Amino acid sequence: MDQDRAARRITLTGGFVNLVLTSIQAVGGVLFGSVALLADALHSLTDLVSDIVVYMAVRLGAAEADENHPYGHRRFETLASLAVGVVIAVAGVMLIIEAAERLQSQSWVSPEQPALAVAAITIVAKEGLFRATMRVANRHDHALLRANAVHHRTDALSSIAVFIGLLASMYGFSSGDLVAALVVGLLLLRAGLRIVWEAGLELSEAGVDSETYTVMRELILETGGVEDLHLLKTKTVGGRIFAEAHVQVHPKLSVTQGHEIAHRAVDRVMEALPLLQDLTVHVDPEDDQEDAPALPNGYDIEVAVRKAWKDTTGTNPIELTLHLLVQGTTVVLVCSSEVNDDAISSGRDAVLGLDHIEDVQVLSPR
Repeated sequence: MDQDRAARRITLTGGFVNLVLTSIQAVGGVLFGSVALLADALHSLTDLVSDIVVYMAVRLGAAEADENHPYGHRRFETLASLAVGVVIAVAGVMLIIEAAERLQSQSWVSPEQPALAVAAITIVAKEGLFRATMRVANRHDHALLRANAVHHRTDALSSIAVFIGLLASMYGFSSGDLVAALVVGLLLLRAGLRIVWEAGLELSEAGVDSETYTVMRELILETGGVEDLHLLKTKTVGGRIFAEAHVQVHPKLSVTQGHEIAHRAVDRVMEALPLLQDLTVHVDPEDDQEDAPALPNGYDIEVAVRKAWKDTTGTNPIELTLHLLVQGTTVVLVCSSEVNDDAISSGRDAVLGLDHIEDVQVLSPR
């Protein structure tokens, strides 16, 4: 798919940029004595790991559904997000602990001025990555890419904190570099926990947000032939939406007409929500959401109706349709033109006397 190819391409670009930045920041942190730059190097390293995991997840997630994965492989993207979130959060905790210990022991060194240039380069590169990734994510409506783009923006903001900290350290606020490192650690922890939380929600099969749910509900209800809607259920897998719904239609529609209504409802929602991967619509003749008694066995009723009609009129029905509803079953029967009115009346009474029968409609080609 085009969106998967675009996702892999921009992710590879992000991985290359993060590899270069990690090297520059690490070398600059050591050469110019900046803990904040070293912290940002660790941040960029986690970004590189994130890009690798995202790339692998996109490749695996793009695989078609198979016997073992009937809903596709997008769950790999969710697992990837969870892993990335944990790595980022752990890195943040380590930075916070390191910076806090150095601040407490007052063991800091004022960084040299070239460290500012490294921080400035990082800000520009990260903001550029954010814009490029978000552009691809919006063009293809790719949820995982959009999350990765937001991650790049977080990186740019943390690099701004590093830049300010370095500037403060060079102009008399000697602990500014460590404070900046502490801020980076907090941003890492926050970003990691947010990714873990969102991935956890998806793994627990939480439904879509209320706005998307409302859109789906209204589109289905506005479909011609749909009288009501109940049991609309949703879940997300790798940023894709899977849903099922029960629609109520006129109780005496044909199977083919109910099937056509369901297809139109699915098409409407699919067109409006590009992230919708699958929607299953179950057609109901009435609301069976709560405390609805079990319907009688339609096959047994059909056998009994055919027997009662044959025993009474001596003929078999040409066509027989049953409308099975909670309040009772309506029988629609087409009889032979050879059956006279008296026989039709007797046959109708015989069928009406059966269990679960509420009404009998006899049609004759005469």
